[in-house]
Amino acid sequence: MRAVVYTGVGKTEESLRMGEIAKPSPGAHQVLVRVKASAITNMEYMRFGSIGLGRVLNLAMPAAGKPLGVEFAGIVEEIGDGVKGLKKGDAVFGLAKGFIGAWAEYVLANEKEVAPKPDSLSFEQAGALPTGGITALGAVCAAKIRPGQEVLIQGASGGVGHFVVQLAKAYGGIVTAVCSTRNVEMAQGLGADHVIDYKKEDIAGTGKTYDRIIAVNGYHPLSVYKKLLNQGGRYVLIGGTPKALSGMAAGPVRAIGSGKKFGSAAFPFQPKRQRLEELGRLADEGKVKPYIDHIYTPDETAKAIEYVLAEHPQGKVAFRMEF
Repeated sequence: MRAVVYTGVGKTEESLRMGEIAKPSPGAHQVLVRVKASAITNMEYMRFGSIGLGRVLNLAMPAAGKPLGVEFAGIVEEIGDGVKGLKKGDAVFGLAKGFIGAWAEYVLANEKEVAPKPDSLSFEQAGALPTGGITALGAVCAAKIRPGQEVLIQGASGGVGHFVVQLAKAYGGIVTAVCSTRNVEMAQGLGADHVIDYKKEDIAGTGKTYDRIIAVNGYHPLSVYKKLLNQGGRYVLIGGTPKALSGMAAGPVRAIGSGKKFGSAAFPFQPKRQRLEELGRLADEGKVKPYIDHIYTPDETAKAIEYVLAEHPQGKVAFRMEF
């Protein structure tokens, strides 16, 4: 089968090649999917954004000689023994086995990491939903958002943040989105009730406080977020810089006597079918929809990754997997 094969750490164009590799066969409780669409996640672009980080990721998740690609949407081609709830010909979306392999004509996936594709979404949209959607859903659930609560979302326009905005609204929150000037209109279109342009206004100086704060990558010290939280409030960090993540270690200490809770959702994939099914249900109810910045083809993979690294795209960058 045709695939975009990762050759190793190096410049983007030197580390990717179009090639022929063996078509996999599904084992027990696995499905083989003919890939129609995929998207770029941090699990791919981190291999190219920093040589050192790429080497660490390659040690943790070896990929040389294999296709990259975590998320996908496509058509079930074969099913392994014991698979339930899926059959050949079903349109599905989900996560590649081992978080590697979706940038190919066919991908293997564990049955618990695949769900029926939402009818309301195109394959490109569905293929851009799994990782960011599951991460955002995990953070929103960890925040325990209740209807009518004031929710601040820092980093509201990226591949995860734009899902957080929509999911927080779906769970009844009154959402204030924080983003740059060029993303204000996008955040409004996602359903945010209020938008703060961080290039023009500092969230610490608005005088407003919140019941829930979800920070994608965490741009401020924990002490700032603590002051922005109401009594009984919750703060959830998704990902983050090493400094932000190390600061979270002091979260329990900072919370003592404050009536406020601090938690991290640094890697909340929880790749289970029920999470994907929940996202699919919300998509078909019109409550969540991937925002696609660009759609590329497999032979443009290097160009797509360079775009993500250089331009900080809005929402997701997707692939139409036409080989």
